[in-house]
Order: sequence, then structure tokens, then C-alpha cells
Amino acid sequence: MTNLVMIPAFGCDERLYAGIVPLLPSNVLTSTIICDGHDFETSAGQVLAQAPEHFVVLGTSFGGRVALETALRAPGRVRGLVVIGSGAGPVADPRAGLRRSERLRAGEAEQVAAEMGDMIAHMEGPNGPATRAAFIEMCADVGEGVMTRQSDALAHRADLWPRLSEVACPALMLWGALDKFSPASDGLRMAGLMPRGRYVEIAACGHFPTLEYPEETAAAIDHWMEDQGLSPKL
Repeated sequence: MTNLVMIPAFGCDERLYAGIVPLLPSNVLTSTIICDGHDFETSAGQVLAQAPEHFVVLGTSFGGRVALETALRAPGRVRGLVVIGSGAGPVADPRAGLRRSERLRAGEAEQVAAEMGDMIAHMEGPNGPATRAAFIEMCADVGEGVMTRQSDALAHRADLWPRLSEVACPALMLWGALDKFSPASDGLRMAGLMPRGRYVEIAACGHFPTLEYPEETAAAIDHWMEDQGLSPKL
């Protein structure tokens, strides 16, 4: 049995992965951990406190950064890493991140979610509008407290580019080609800096491949896990 721990994006919950879970092999046991540390070190600690002894960690956006930090912190426990749409660099504009946190604390969570929702998906894709709606709905349910702590962590993230060569486990960088939050070029570069890195790109897809193209996303993860011996074929 392979334990696959999934960490959702900013403002999201287990519904981010609902479309891919039924498509993964029966020998893959999935679980979701919603992290809300005020920094990524705290969030990685939340994962390690709740995850099985050995596991494959998958994360999207905010969750992808948590997954990367978890793999760096606990190489003896993390057997594989999947990062979806999350770069390794520091925050590009700290003021913008801090402003987002201020707005969330001021009760503007609904407006923040709507603005981010406009960029989340490739709207011309088959599931673009539904993906946007799902993101906004998840944000409303997750709540401004969790979103604010996640926003604080994003606003203070460090530069991990120099450490990517330390990720010794198999690593899959999975990106939407039209991601507006984290460019696909970052995923390709990350894969090239990891000793066992691989890059997969989904065409006509935005920031949330698991919602926009669940079949293609699940197939890419399944193939990679099997190829790396993380989920031997039944």
C-alpha cells in the first residue's frame, strides 16, 4: 500500500482532489491535510505530525510549497514528492502578500477569493468556470482565519532554489501550461535541479490541474508512481 498525503492550495480543502482520488489505483491510500501554519516550517510540522511514517507527499500551490519543505525536512520519511503549480523562489512582491493578509484580516475574504478566482483556471477550458466556482466555494468554507495564516506564510516564504539538489526522492513537477500564478517554466527548472526530477505539463490548463483536467492529472501521477516503484502495478 502506498500512502499519498495531499496538501491543498490556499483557501482549499479536500475537494481540490475529489476528481482524481477515484482514478488512482486501489493500492494508493489517500489522505488530505489542510495546513495553516503562519510560516512554512510550521505547516511542514503539521504534515509530519499527521502523516504515516513513510509517504508520498503531493501539494498544490501553497500546498506544493508545504510539500517541498516537508521533503527537505524529512527525507527519511518522504518517499516521493509531487509539486503542482508552486515555485521554489521567495515572494516576488512582499508588499502585495502583506496587503492580501491585511485585507483578509479586514473581512475581505470574499473579495480576495473572487479576485484570485479570476486567475485560477483557464476559463476557456472544459472545466474553467466550474474550477473558479469551486475555488470560491472552498474559500468560503475554509474561512478567513485559515486563509490569513496561509497568506502570512506565502508573504514570507524563503528562497529554496539553492536547496533543490537536496531532494533525493523521486519528484514530479506537474504544471498547467497556462498557470497565471506560477509559470510553467519554474516547474521545468525545478525538475532539472532535482536529481530524480520529472516535469509534466498539461496543455490549455491553469493553476488547478486536479480540477481542470482530473483524468489527465491522475494518469500522470499514476504513471510516475508506477515508473518510480512507488506504486507497483497490481
